[in-house]
Amino acid sequence: MSADVKVRLINRKHVKQFALDMARDRAHKFTRVGGQFFIQCEANLRMFITNYVRRLPSKGKTIN
Repeated sequence: MSADVKVRLINRKHVKQFALDMARDRAHKFTRVGGQFFIQCEANLRMFITNYVRRLPSKGKTIN
């Protein structure tokens, strides 16, 4: 798979809201989420899916 794939796997609005919700209880209140955060989330998700699928047995039809 090429690194220049333009398909987004994450919903930026939901990721932003989840990140801000997780940071709500911190002493410093965050109000914005930077672009690099979304790039890192996307990269982590792609790596997780790639590694997960590669570990599956070569039989069957369903990814569980």
